[in-house]
Amino acid sequence: TRSVSSSPYGRTHVWKHRQRTLPKPFVPQFPQRVVRADGSTFTHYTTSPRSAHRLTRDTTNNPLWNAAKWTAESEEEDIVTGRLGRFNRRF
Repeated sequence: TRSVSSSPYGRTHVWKHRQRTLPKPFVPQFPQRVVRADGSTFTHYTTSPRSAHRLTRDTTNNPLWNAAKWTAESEEEDIVTGRLGRFNRRF
């Protein structure tokens, strides 16, 4: 292509060459069977080629997800040493 145009309109009417875009990459999706701590299973698709994944900590045995199960054991402790005990000592 020439840098100087012989046209009286300049180079505004000339097609600009655009860079070729690469195609989007193909991301493989593998089925993966997940085994929870309580033995229940489900299948989901991931980019990891591992066919099975075993969880030791999940929503069924995590104290953040089901706090009532874990706090029932130490209720009398929380009244003395927990947040409620701290509140009662202050006020």
